[in-house]
Amino acid sequence: MVKIVAVVPTLQAAKFLEKQLNLYKNQTILPKIIIIDSSSTDNTVQIAKTAGAEVHEISRSDFNHATTRNLALQKEADFYLFMTQDALPYDEKLVENLLKPFEDENVVVSYARQIPHEDADPIEKFARETNYPPVSVVKSKESLKEMGIKTFFCSNSCAMYRASCFKKTGGFTEGLIMNEDMDFAARAILDGKKVAYVAEAKVWHSHRYTAKELFKRYFDIGIFFKTNGWIQEKVNKYSSTESTGIEQARKELVYLVKNAPLSIPKSVLFSLTKFVAYKLGYHYDCLPMFFVKKFSLHRNFHKTR
Repeated sequence: MVKIVAVVPTLQAAKFLEKQLNLYKNQTILPKIIIIDSSSTDNTVQIAKTAGAEVHEISRSDFNHATTRNLALQKEADFYLFMTQDALPYDEKLVENLLKPFEDENVVVSYARQIPHEDADPIEKFARETNYPPVSVVKSKESLKEMGIKTFFCSNSCAMYRASCFKKTGGFTEGLIMNEDMDFAARAILDGKKVAYVAEAKVWHSHRYTAKELFKRYFDIGIFFKTNGWIQEKVNKYSSTESTGIEQARKELVYLVKNAPLSIPKSVLFSLTKFVAYKLGYHYDCLPMFFVKKFSLHRNFHKTR
């Protein structure tokens, strides 16, 4: 029988966790659940233990998107399933559907479609519908010509990894504060492997970012691409990562004109916020260190969640 270990990093997750763990129990293929909790002060740990999950507690200052998830390397499995605490299985076939692409031995990662929550705003709904369309696709090096940077797109909000490949490569690149999923996907694809987007595997997942939260997120995305220039180097042979972002913003405005015109001012503000934050993050080495520490989660600067 196939052995799947599901790893869920948590922090103050009581709002989501009980429902999430109950939904795991209804899966047609049951994973072993491991919770890695960053010293929650609510009853997250109690909920997890009551549900029968294995719990590991770490300090908040030790949390890191890549390094924390690499604790999975200590567990024997055929596949690792990484989920975030707010990603809820859509139905009982999530795990089953994520497994299907691995029939191709060259597929090393599969990730799920994200369905926006009913209370998601129009901007977030557009983002989910655009990044997670209803049609599955298997991405390889050949996809770069058509898809550009989206070839390497992958989301650990819900993604399954072939354990043998994950272990062989040492897991995620240590110290990455974000985009550890993209980094792994890029390395795998450039090594001749494949990444599968599985539209039939679905989770409920969406965000309600403030402008400040969005700024910090895109500031660190800028830092990620600056410090991992090899990704842009490969992609820029076919298309500019910056032009991809601009095109996304244009399509968002077209969508809102047709479906939610009152959200256009917010869209313009958020697009400008993303652009400025990304540019500043990309040139973080030219900024005063106090500014970088204020807006970045980068471990080279300071430890924080």
